[in-house]
Amino acid sequence: MYVDMELFNILKEECLELVFVFDLAGDFMDCSNKAKESLGCLQGELTGSFSDIFPNLVLEETSAFENVETDIYRKNKTCFPADVKIMKFGEQGYVVFAIDQTENKNMARELAACKEELKSELKYKTEFVSNITHELRTPVNGIQGMAKNLFNTELNSYQLETVGIIENCCVNMSKIINDLLDFSKMESDKLVLENKAFSFREFLNNVMAFNVTLVNEKGLKLLVHVGDDIPKYLIGDELRLTQIFNNLLSNAIKFTTIGHIAVEASLIREEDDFVELFFMVVDTGIGIAKENMDKLFKKFSQVDASTTRRFGGTGLGLSITKKLVELMGGGIKVESEAGKGSSFSFNVILKKSESAGETTGVELPNGNFIYEGSGQYTESEEESRYAGDGAKGWKLTANSDSVYQFGTSENIREINSALEKLFICIELENWEKAENFAGVIKNLISDDESEQRLKKEAFRLELIIRRGDHDKAIAQFNLLKSKLAEIGF
Repeated sequence: MYVDMELFNILKEECLELVFVFDLAGDFMDCSNKAKESLGCLQGELTGSFSDIFPNLVLEETSAFENVETDIYRKNKTCFPADVKIMKFGEQGYVVFAIDQTENKNMARELAACKEELKSELKYKTEFVSNITHELRTPVNGIQGMAKNLFNTELNSYQLETVGIIENCCVNMSKIINDLLDFSKMESDKLVLENKAFSFREFLNNVMAFNVTLVNEKGLKLLVHVGDDIPKYLIGDELRLTQIFNNLLSNAIKFTTIGHIAVEASLIREEDDFVELFFMVVDTGIGIAKENMDKLFKKFSQVDASTTRRFGGTGLGLSITKKLVELMGGGIKVESEAGKGSSFSFNVILKKSESAGETTGVELPNGNFIYEGSGQYTESEEESRYAGDGAKGWKLTANSDSVYQFGTSENIREINSALEKLFICIELENWEKAENFAGVIKNLISDDESEQRLKKEAFRLELIIRRGDHDKAIAQFNLLKSKLAEIGF
């Protein structure tokens, strides 16, 4: 390498780096103006030898093109940190390039101090939230307990309504307290999942039983499809998985006034010791406008934040749901359109288990089901009725003649209803929801040998929808509809 000193003399005035030139003995030859300024030297003043400026480095032992972190000493014997690169140019000497890291080091120290301060503030905030929520829980539980006791006394209609309002307020307050506690744990990275064996279908049955009362009160229909290949027993945090479902279902119920809510559970991957499950919660509610989609999973954020909003809440439910899903190794997303309902889908990874230990209720079987309101629950010998132990006030119709016997009036009505929704979803290219309705239609068609061709056409439509091919999906939809019309649908 050759250094043109005449060219260096021209460039050294404009060079922003600290550049030094030393001979083979390490004596100073020249440097850039920026270097002299940093070392506190006057214009034209010599800076000394290499060992004076870089006492922590040995000139001959420093590899070419290698960056070295070291201190550069000024004329007044003070120093500053720098990144240094030394290059030898033949038998002429050495060129040293240096970048002052003083500002970067100061910024790093300030950033570290800020992080410690934020960490300390977060700790105090977490402790405060934890303490205040625990303090709130005691009186709320007391009020709720007294309200339940009042239900066992003689009350007139006005008093009964008032006590009911008090209890509902306590339930809502307890939910807010639980959300704040979960949020506090999330912020401090203390939200830890448990791993226990549980019965998957019993878990899902309990979730449906918990939410079906509200579904019945609003006159909605709750449709459930459980994949028959999902293992019976799994290992994971059943409580947190229940929380995810309750958050999604409560939102679906809250924002739906007419129609139905559909729940889909399917297996998408299975390995030796774990499975990946896919879930969908679809509603026919008010939907969400595109410009509000980015608010859904943000903390303390609501689609309607006005003081006159129709629906309450802290804005933490979906944020906590997203965090829980991610802790279970999955992700969550939503598809929605204002006035046309919403579709929330998520996947989680759970371990497989041979058993679930003790179980407390009955398990949801495979297939399609419709939860309906009922004064009592029964379970017939033909297994056309299915109900949870202790879940009074609801029943589940599974594979009953009224819905799943192919060709009955109820079956025809359900297929035509699903066809109408499927057509809208295809036109809107809402493929996830379209696939869900296509699956419903396929499952509503009989497995009898005489109807196998029709079922294959429905399955072919489902596959085309998965590819997202609009034109082929419409063509296959029309073909399926015409074949159904030929047999009286």
